[in-house]
Amino acid sequence: MPPLRELLRPPAHRGPLIAAGAVLLTVGLALEEIRLRTSLAGGVHLAILAFAAAALLALALQARSEGGRPPAFQSVLLVCGLLLAGAALLRLADVLGADLSSGVPAATATWTALALAGLALWPAVAKGSSIAALIGALAVGIAALSLVRWVTGADSATTYRWLLALAALAYATVSVLLRGPAPRHAEQMVNAAGLAILAIALSGLVGAVLGLLSPFAGSPDLLPNGWELVVLFAGCGLVAYGAVDRAPGPAYLGVLNLLAFIVVAGASDGPTLLYWPLALLLLGAGAMAAGLRPRSPLPPEPDAYHSGSVPLAARSDDEVVVQVRDDSPPRP
Repeated sequence: MPPLRELLRPPAHRGPLIAAGAVLLTVGLALEEIRLRTSLAGGVHLAILAFAAAALLALALQARSEGGRPPAFQSVLLVCGLLLAGAALLRLADVLGADLSSGVPAATATWTALALAGLALWPAVAKGSSIAALIGALAVGIAALSLVRWVTGADSATTYRWLLALAALAYATVSVLLRGPAPRHAEQMVNAAGLAILAIALSGLVGAVLGLLSPFAGSPDLLPNGWELVVLFAGCGLVAYGAVDRAPGPAYLGVLNLLAFIVVAGASDGPTLLYWPLALLLLGAGAMAAGLRPRSPLPPEPDAYHSGSVPLAARSDDEVVVQVRDDSPPRP
């Protein structure tokens, strides 16, 4: 029988099959947790989730890189393993006495999110996994929000919108720092920033949907104009980033942010073009008109330099200039 280490390091051509099985296993365990949540003891749930998460993460960490990049099936294994690890951490909190019947307490959310961030950032650095970096970054953001709730007890939506905006700014800063040494990680930090802004939009999206569907609803101030502007600019910036860098993730998140902006801004005012519709129509038409304006004729090209008359400042670096000094006596 081969040793356990060899079993956890299968040949590369079996990776996709193992990853497909990991997805089905994760979905099956999620259904098991829902249907048997009251039929099994908390310790049994914890053992099942912890064992499955450890097995998937061990398989993922044993995979060899392909040309310096983690293979695709490794990313699938990491995502499944980290999701199960997060569920196992919540089960551990339940076993330790946390009351999860009415939601996750702020203290529990803080330490479990930090533990998950540690688990995710390890393969992000050791294996160069960008998807693990995204999960770790999001876990750090959740831990920060939960810590503020735990320490201050704040429950105002404005407070958490500001925290999400600061988190998006921090993710964007990290993305700029990683753009040179780790471009794939930098792209995932942009995705994290887009998700943080999308969370701001979602804080008013539920009320917007209810307002649009209900014929008796008024026009609630779902997001103040300043936050609507943040969502709009972030959506346009994400779409532009995705187009320039050909990165589908930020582009999709930009579209989602713009759709959320449309729903929220559309439900916050009555049947009028003031102010967002009129401003956007004018800006869009002006930008298109600027791009479609007639082109002015270009100035004529300068005359080519004649051989031997090229100034020194215009000469290429590889052009050799030889100066000859004549020390012979002057001729009579």
